[in-house]
Amino acid sequence: MDAVMTVETKGIPLAYAVAASLKVPVIIVRRDPKVTEGPSVSINYVSGSSRKIQTMVLPKRSLQEGMNVCIIDDFMKAGGTINGMVNLLEEFDAKAVAIGVLAEADDEEEERVIHDYVSLIKISGIDMHHKKIDVQPGNVFQYLKK
Repeated sequence: MDAVMTVETKGIPLAYAVAASLKVPVIIVRRDPKVTEGPSVSINYVSGSSRKIQTMVLPKRSLQEGMNVCIIDDFMKAGGTINGMVNLLEEFDAKAVAIGVLAEADDEEEERVIHDYVSLIKISGIDMHHKKIDVQPGNVFQYLKK
């Protein structure tokens, strides 16, 4: 593993925790380019939660060709943001070798575009009227049994 990647902002603390454990750097994908970061690569992607076209940007100096990257995100509904990061890695001839999320939505209505990932918790049964949320273990325990 050469680096951990996340998209700004909520996934940053998680990414730093994983990167510290793996002893690799963190790469932060931004939604808006920063002039001070120099030349960058940007892609458009469809957000899984809002179903809107959004943009993500990564400075060219952030990744080297052929790097193996672990993608970390805080929440995954359909996986559009993570899929965008996978596509961004391809622009650098880099590879996503692992994907981890803190929480995933258990939503039968959404077709998930990412299938190979590890999640810590699964959220379902959101009942705003009774102020209840059903939280279950994610698929991490299936990976730990292997």
